[in-house]
Amino acid sequence: MTKTLDPAVAAELTEAVRELELRSCAEVVLEIRARSGSYAHADARFASLIAFVALVVLLFSPWPFQAIWVAVDTGLAWVLGLFLARKNDTVRRWMTREHERAAQVHTVASAVFHDRGIANTVAETGVLVLLSQLERRIELLADRGVLQAVPPLEWNQLAAESRTCRGTPRELLQVVRRLTPLLERCLPAREGDVDELGNVPQFVSD
Repeated sequence: MTKTLDPAVAAELTEAVRELELRSCAEVVLEIRARSGSYAHADARFASLIAFVALVVLLFSPWPFQAIWVAVDTGLAWVLGLFLARKNDTVRRWMTREHERAAQVHTVASAVFHDRGIANTVAETGVLVLLSQLERRIELLADRGVLQAVPPLEWNQLAAESRTCRGTPRELLQVVRRLTPLLERCLPAREGDVDELGNVPQFVSD
C-alpha cells in the first residue's frame, strides 16, 4: 500500500479525467484512500489471538515459572499483537470479513460523494470513483442523471468488475479509461459545459 501518490500517476489520472470530461458532460471525481476505516476491532481480534496463543504456550510449557508471569506475559503478548496489527494491513484483512470491508468502503464513498459536492452538479451528472487500498476495492457512485442515461446492465457490470482489484492507482486509471467511452456514448459533451469539479485526484492517507 502506498503512503503517497506518485506525481506521475497523479498526472496520468488528472489527464484521464480531463479527457473524459472533454468527451462527456459527466463530472468525474477521483479519490484514493489508504483505508476506509480505523479497523480497531480487527487490531483487537489479532491482539487477542496472539495473547491466547501465548497463554496456551505458558500453560503447557515444561519450564517452571511463577504464576504472576502468566498474567504479565499474556498482557505483553496482547500489546505486541496490537502493535503488529496496526503496522500491517495484511493482518487487518485477515481479521475482517469481506462484507465488513465492502460495507466500510461503501459508507465512506457515500460520505465523500456528498462532502466533495459530487451530488450538487447542475445536471446531476456527478460520478465518484474511489479506490480504498487496504480493502483492495474500487467503489463507483453516480448521480441520478448518470444512472438514468447509462444502461443499468452496463453500469452494474463495470461497477462489479471494478470492485475486484489489487488496490493500485493504476487500476483506478484503467477504470477511468473504461468509463470514458461509456459516458461519451450515453452522456456526450454539450456546448457550454462547465467543469464544476476538480480533476486532480485526492489522496487521503489516514
